[in-house]
Amino acid sequence: MAATLAVIALFGFTAAPTTRAEAPEKELKVAGAIPLNTELLDKMEKFLSSIKSDAAAKAELVAGIKGIRDNPNLTGEAWGSVISAKCPKTVEIFQASGLTPEEFGKAAFAIEAIIFADAMAPPGDKDNMAKSEDKAVAANATFVAANKARAEAVYANFTILGL
Repeated sequence: MAATLAVIALFGFTAAPTTRAEAPEKELKVAGAIPLNTELLDKMEKFLSSIKSDAAAKAELVAGIKGIRDNPNLTGEAWGSVISAKCPKTVEIFQASGLTPEEFGKAAFAIEAIIFADAMAPPGDKDNMAKSEDKAVAANATFVAANKARAEAVYANFTILGL
């Protein structure tokens, strides 16, 4: 009996799947929505620095995104569209930073998807999105991994932007 259980246990461990789990299609779409690069991070950092020093634009932004923050179906494009429609002072800061609210939203959401996928990956299967068959997703995940501190800082500042 003990030998049978040992064989079953041994078979169970050796028969366990060794393939990695692919991220959900929705997350892959978000992660590859816009090409991430150093120039884009520079522009995002410039915007984040500028918005902090403009109290009127920051207040406008907080009011503009108040009703959408907790929407689980919110996309980067939708976030940007709300800003474009409701926050003219904020749009001016985006323009001075060299990007649109939609670009910023797509990039922030892409960074979020990649960071969360990496955090949720099973031990030993980090950089899961960097192994994606979708070349845009793989490139973005590789970029975030190579620029982890900056990407995480941009994302962290994005998350507290409307507070």
